[in-house]
Amino acid sequence: MPLKPEIFHGREALVQDIVQLLIKEESSRVCILGPGGMGKTSVSLAVVESPCIKAHFFPEHLFWVPCIEATSATLLLELLYTQLQIPRTKQMTLSKIISQLDASTQPRLILLDNFETPWNAPGGAQKLVGDILRQLAMLKHVSILVTMRGSQAPCDQAIIWQLRDIQPPDEEACIRIFHDINPDSENDPDVKVLLGTLGHMPFAVTLMANLSKQGQSTARELLNAWSKFGPDILPGQDEQSMNRSISLSVYGSLVKQNPNANLLLKVLSLLPAGTTKDNLSWWAPTLEVSMIPSAIVSLSAAALLVKKPHQSTTSPVLFVLPVVQSFMQQHNRIEEDLRAQIFSSFCQYVLDNACRYDPRFRVNAKDLAAEDTNIQSVLFSRSPSSNLSEKTTEAFFALSWHYCDTPPNPEIASRTVEAAKVFGVEKYIASAVWCLGRTYYNLDNKHDLAYANLQQAYQLFNALPPDNLTRRLGGQCGIDFVNCARHVDEQSKIVALARDVEARSSTLSDNLVHARSLVFLGVVLDMAERWSEALHSLSQAEILLTVLENDANLAYAYQITARVYYHRHQLQDALAAVDEAWKYAELSDSSYIQAFISQEYARILFSADRDREAWARLEVSLMMAAQVGNWG
Repeated sequence: MPLKPEIFHGREALVQDIVQLLIKEESSRVCILGPGGMGKTSVSLAVVESPCIKAHFFPEHLFWVPCIEATSATLLLELLYTQLQIPRTKQMTLSKIISQLDASTQPRLILLDNFETPWNAPGGAQKLVGDILRQLAMLKHVSILVTMRGSQAPCDQAIIWQLRDIQPPDEEACIRIFHDINPDSENDPDVKVLLGTLGHMPFAVTLMANLSKQGQSTARELLNAWSKFGPDILPGQDEQSMNRSISLSVYGSLVKQNPNANLLLKVLSLLPAGTTKDNLSWWAPTLEVSMIPSAIVSLSAAALLVKKPHQSTTSPVLFVLPVVQSFMQQHNRIEEDLRAQIFSSFCQYVLDNACRYDPRFRVNAKDLAAEDTNIQSVLFSRSPSSNLSEKTTEAFFALSWHYCDTPPNPEIASRTVEAAKVFGVEKYIASAVWCLGRTYYNLDNKHDLAYANLQQAYQLFNALPPDNLTRRLGGQCGIDFVNCARHVDEQSKIVALARDVEARSSTLSDNLVHARSLVFLGVVLDMAERWSEALHSLSQAEILLTVLENDANLAYAYQITARVYYHRHQLQDALAAVDEAWKYAELSDSSYIQAFISQEYARILFSADRDREAWARLEVSLMMAAQVGNWG
């Protein structure tokens, strides 16, 4: 019987739980399930070393049966003979083993470690292996502790198992393991990130800590190496190798015999956050829906698939462990064709869900948020190349604008600029730079970066051939530039810029762009305290927008009108205007607009000494802001 690991943290409660089960006859059939490397054997050995176990079983009645090489029922039988110290005869039989164990009613404990090997052995061995296990389980004075990779216990119809699905130790326990092995790492700020990247798998944590100690490497250096080479960097040989531990499951018969399981494993290995069964139709369109259940069963049986509850649906999230993902992504284990197909699926998923100013925005935004980690992983896994398609470019734009309208993500906007430059169409480059500027504007304390990019984009649009689409996009970009310039330029320059944008927009056939330019001219004139001119500009905008029946922009126009009246100390006019603004905000069904207008409404109500109504408006503002991101 081997000893438990010298460094062993975070499993104390699980060990005591299993100990109490094994010393009671009615609960003495315990099966620890889970992936390789999660510490099943370590926990079982810690159980055997427990004082309660030693008090209940004589030392000579504790048997360790390492089943990892028992690839048939015959080999399992031979192993039992050896480990249970049964005298050899010419013919080894199960009845001789049972007879020997039944010769005394003294309590015995048999630890069947890595039982997945005989249980999943090819050639119809499972029935014979099951017969051996069932006959052992009939001996009431023999406690049985099984560890195996998988999600289902063996002979679960015939044996009443106490099942324990092993989970990773918590972060604190993993940090203790790492620091105990390498005390020099105690002040390393990146250790937590490194352990999270490993999914807190104890075997990987132990190997990585030893690598850190022996190589005198920082956690940041190990993180960089892991991102390039995955489990290849971890030390260890033969059964102590992480790659071998993973290979036993990846290349085992359960996956090898099911091509759909192999395909699903590769797809999920490219999705770090996993996905739901329903969303597999997006990510793995070549995987037939009717084949998904059998693929899930095979991967679960091989302990490669993990399920966790989904926050908003009854369908669980399916994913593979981080170390398995990294293993699969090395040495071309995932074909380039499949990677390209996943990337194409990502593009289509984004195009179908990243709908700006669409009634489905709220629902679609939640769908995109659910796949956010996966989308970014797939997006950044491939650098924009010279053969970038228009569909891919459009997907970049759709995603970039989506993140601009929700929690802003300049990294994705920057990647879109890169993609547009590779694609080489000037209009796309101008649009991408515009989106990057707008994204920076939506971030706190990034107005300088926003101004620089919006100025560049506005100049790019104005330099393009003046077709209708280019001029319309240029007008919209100009409006954002005006909005940003308010925080950077002096007022005279801002007013001049706003008038230039409005003049250019007035020549468009698109009255919406012209109306919006008039609204922002009103914003700028209000700041310059040129209130009569501001009200005139806003009045013109409201006339155009009423004809267009554009509720969202009408709401904003009336909000600015209310603000002008407020600055002129005309509270009744301000209240009337903001009331109109709220009416159109409700019609627009836009949480973003409702959040801002509720805030404006509250400010005016407070000034009118209507505090109770004002607080109610602030509550609405906060509630709506929470739906769209960090817009407080």
